[in-house]
Amino acid sequence: MLNSMSDRFGIYTRKLAIVVSAILLMIFAWANLFFHLNINANAATLEGVGNQIEGKIQKDIGTKRRAMGEITDNPSEEAKGALSQVKGKAKQDIGTTQNKLDNAKNKVENESENLVDSVKNIFN
Repeated sequence: MLNSMSDRFGIYTRKLAIVVSAILLMIFAWANLFFHLNINANAATLEGVGNQIEGKIQKDIGTKRRAMGEITDNPSEEAKGALSQVKGKAKQDIGTTQNKLDNAKNKVENESENLVDSVKNIFN
């Protein structure tokens, strides 16, 4: 009975370690994605981030699909995978551009507000 309990404990401990490792891996993957994107919390930037995430997923699916086409010697599947990769990369680039444009817009707005404040201070 004691051996049985320690065996169960070992099995559950290993399962728990696997689950915790998987969760940590997902957290690190998402953190890397978000830190790499340099996100500002506004709607336009979130739309860009959404496009980047969707594009990455589509690109990864295309990569897997293309590999499956190569493995099964199916040129049609390879072509569909390659097309999905290109579409995913394009969507990622659109999201990146949206973020950069939004950041530039925010910078221009901040600089113009600073200029207005400076002019006001001159006349006060």
